Amino acid sequence: MKIEDLHKSFITGRFAIWGTIIVFIALRLPGSGNGFTIPWGIALIVQLGIAFLLLQLIHSFAIIRYRSLLPAFFYLLFTGTDSFFFYDSIGSISSLLIVFCLFFLFDSYNNFQSQQNAFNIAVLLTVGSLIWAPMLLFFLLFWIGLAQFRSLGFRTFMASLLGFAMVYLFLFTWSVYKDDWGIVLDYLNRYRALFEAQYWDIRSVHLIRPAEWIRGGFVVILFLLSMWRIWVSGISEKVRVRTFLDYLFIFPLLIFVLVFFPNEGRREWILISYIPVSLLIAHFFTFTLKDWASWLFLFTILFFLVLHA
Repeated sequence: MKIEDLHKSFITGRFAIWGTIIVFIALRLPGSGNGFTIPWGIALIVQLGIAFLLLQLIHSFAIIRYRSLLPAFFYLLFTGTDSFFFYDSIGSISSLLIVFCLFFLFDSYNNFQSQQNAFNIAVLLTVGSLIWAPMLLFFLLFWIGLAQFRSLGFRTFMASLLGFAMVYLFLFTWSVYKDDWGIVLDYLNRYRALFEAQYWDIRSVHLIRPAEWIRGGFVVILFLLSMWRIWVSGISEKVRVRTFLDYLFIFPLLIFVLVFFPNEGRREWILISYIPVSLLIAHFFTFTLKDWASWLFLFTILFFLVLHA
């Protein structure tokens, strides 16, 4: 059997995805130096859930025209071969909320009557910011998406602000009920660091392990290849799908800038960036069924497995 045939069968084969899940779990078992704690279990379950939601996302909005299991595969490959993410329950939950936001965002394409979607996105981001404050910064990223999808208007914008206000109205009411203003003030104080002057610290570069540089560099190469493929042949895509893909390019580029600001946690930013990156790289390997791409696909699998070992 030619390597292109193996590549093609892997894209759609159910055995491949179930084998990936087994390997994903197995890779976490021996290296759990901190034990099988609740954060370990939450991260495991949530990341598996995100992988399946990515499959639902591409099928619901036809981001990839053909049946492909690669979005789930690449997300599990990236997160399952790096112990950096094994106990990151906060980053995993934040990533899960971002995936749900993408469903609402894509559903708002070319629809000015998207107040409900904008409201839902705002509620999810605000609830997420109670867990991890930088989730509040994603309001800007999703406003950009609504504008790019031609669905951002005055009512849509106000609906997103209402979603934010509703969450804090609930906290305010709860504080009054408990007669404890510290509840709402504690959450508001978490946002203070986001509005203080942030400076890129060269020392943050030295804190990054060599293995992280190698992994990150390879992921960036795959990301650039996916961009190249869509630029060259993207004219064959429908306008709607091309708009989705263009937004998925913008998403990680903005996140990459924030990785080097150490105050807010590099791990969570990277974990969230794997969502659009996995979709784009999956798109590339689904449609590029040439000999060199098949060998690159095989090398990518071996690369991350060996680097984990």
